[in-house]
Amino acid sequence: MRCEEVQEALPAHVKDGSDSLTVRRHLARCPDCKAELARYESLMGGLRILQTTSVPVPPGLFDRLLEIPARSSRLDSARDHVVRHRKVYVGGGIAVALAGAAGAALWRSKVRHPATA
Repeated sequence: MRCEEVQEALPAHVKDGSDSLTVRRHLARCPDCKAELARYESLMGGLRILQTTSVPVPPGLFDRLLEIPARSSRLDSARDHVVRHRKVYVGGGIAVALAGAAGAALWRSKVRHPATA
């Protein structure tokens, strides 16, 4: 078996213990796949610990969750965003207008006074 095939079989090997003789033989002689197996076993062990670990709820979380509006349309969200960032949008609009005016003035000066080659 190739390393790619063995590494695809590792999740089933670790989870169910289901593997073939060729997988076991490959793992016995391939240090890279054996190292990958060790990493996968470590990962699965950590996940098992997380499944049994409980964490206390932070104080005030329930109240904060209740403060979230039940329904908010995309339009309302967009309006709120624009209102909160109005100065940025106005400043950006002014910068674009000034850049456009400068470009138009430069273009007009090139049209009136074409460069001679």
